[in-house]
Amino acid sequence: MHWILILVLFIVDIYTKIIAEKKLKYQPRSYFGGKLQFYYVRNFGIAFNRLNHKKNFILICNFVLLFYIGYLLLFSPMNKTGLALVLAGGLGNTLNRLIRGYVIDFLYFAIKGFPVFNLADFYIFGGMGIILVQDLF
Repeated sequence: MHWILILVLFIVDIYTKIIAEKKLKYQPRSYFGGKLQFYYVRNFGIAFNRLNHKKNFILICNFVLLFYIGYLLLFSPMNKTGLALVLAGGLGNTLNRLIRGYVIDFLYFAIKGFPVFNLADFYIFGGMGIILVQDLF
């Protein structure tokens, strides 16, 4: 069941990145008085654009983490839905970085210091939140 979730989320993430590149590259969109913005950004780093232009290092870390998360999904008592979300997001961003050399980000909430992100980032953050909440309670 979780493998189907991973596949569906992965496909949705890749699809939204393709749409963002085609539709937002030269025509950003804004909603709710500018509070929610959609625009095309190439992210050559990781969260908050850290490790900018360190593609090989990031890819090595990604593959190690993806294998570890896959192992946890198979053999750990950790929350399987949370792990599936993290794995789907990690796969989406890793494939993007592997093929393009960067990750396409396109979602932005107009809050000071808030990064531009994509669905894969949302999956990772949500999955970690689920795991953390289960671990705490």
